Amino acid sequence: MTADSDSYNESVGNNLDANKTVVMYNRVVGDKRLKRAVGNWVSGDRFWDREEELALLIQYLDEGAQVLLVAQRRIGKTSLMREAGRRIEDRFLCLHLDLQKAHSPADAIAELSAATRPYASLWEKTKSVFANILGSVAEQMESLKIDDLTITLRGALTGSEWESKGDRLFEILAASERPVVLFLDEVPILVCRLLKGDDYRISGERRQQADAFLSWLRANGIRHQSKVRMVVTGSIGLEPIVRQGGLSGTLGYLTPFELEPWSPETAAGCLAALANEYQLKLLPGVAEAMLDDIGVCIPHYVQMFFDHAYRACRRQGVLEVSKELAADVYARSMLSARGHAELSQLEERLKMVLGPELHPLTLDLLTEAAVSGRLTPEAADALCQEYLPSDDRRAGSLREILGILEHDGYLRKEGDRAYVFVSKLPRDWWKARFSFTFTPVSERKGSRT
Repeated sequence: MTADSDSYNESVGNNLDANKTVVMYNRVVGDKRLKRAVGNWVSGDRFWDREEELALLIQYLDEGAQVLLVAQRRIGKTSLMREAGRRIEDRFLCLHLDLQKAHSPADAIAELSAATRPYASLWEKTKSVFANILGSVAEQMESLKIDDLTITLRGALTGSEWESKGDRLFEILAASERPVVLFLDEVPILVCRLLKGDDYRISGERRQQADAFLSWLRANGIRHQSKVRMVVTGSIGLEPIVRQGGLSGTLGYLTPFELEPWSPETAAGCLAALANEYQLKLLPGVAEAMLDDIGVCIPHYVQMFFDHAYRACRRQGVLEVSKELAADVYARSMLSARGHAELSQLEERLKMVLGPELHPLTLDLLTEAAVSGRLTPEAADALCQEYLPSDDRRAGSLREILGILEHDGYLRKEGDRAYVFVSKLPRDWWKARFSFTFTPVSERKGSRT
């Protein structure tokens, strides 16, 4: 563990009590085993902990709440929804929708329709909604793969009838023999596309379209609350996007449910269980050093660090993970420019939310925070002056950017005078990615910061 790591953890209040953590995870984990996570989400025996969060989410669903699941990226929102669905499938019909590819409300209706196919009774009624349009094609739908089925259903919808078809689908769900839970993933991406289009500019027409979809979802959520529950989430925050369009009122029916990072004890237990499964020995202090390097225990980053350490052990022909090996893995693999699509998306998602005009300024604000260790008001103002010549726009644009960076888990406020990265790994990765051509504001000629 480096001095820089110690300094960072002190600044964000995330120091680990090494002895307490070791005792805790050794006592709780014992000989438990955990396979590495594969894919975008996990459930069942690959799902680790989150028992309290699962119990609370399921309690909300039992009580009929419509839930807005809020968390920073890679924290396990989709996995939580999948595992919750698995545990309540004896008394609920659970439909999982991923709207990442959706560009219109009609796309969302097609996804909802296709999601009913695992339940025969729902699927037969869903097909009846499209009977007058599909005709003879309906007989061929049973053999289609899910993506092809969604495309077929989408082709049967005209732009003007998505709302009436969607209302009928909700009526079918509400009339089912068991209550229904709709797990709606990547809703913010669809709303962002509706609101901003391909050129990332909000217009009156686009605002009306986004309002129509969100209001339709709200109306059906309220109308069928006793029989249809929804859990809404995504890899970017929904609240900042609707606020940009002045549509925050469309979310008033949703109960916010914040999913926090793992505790150090939970993360250390995950590392221990992974080590048990792959017959690796974590030498004393290694788990704590790995978690210190990550900074905040985002589940995906914990799993990713172990995976890189495991592969390093395989390459070197060793069965022990030392502090030296872990430190080398962090520097060479975790901060590598290759093979980190999930970290690259930190940059890509910002462009989607903020658009091409504010995106370059946002990158520099984050790079200043990464390179200098903190983003001060003076540095932020200096960067704003470079990108936004108009005095009238600077304050509002900066508030918008910082609000999104804070909401989506990039930065956190440190007292009243600066912002710092929430987690050390994204900070270090960002620094490695962008610092080469960046000069901190304090080192620029004529700087007064």
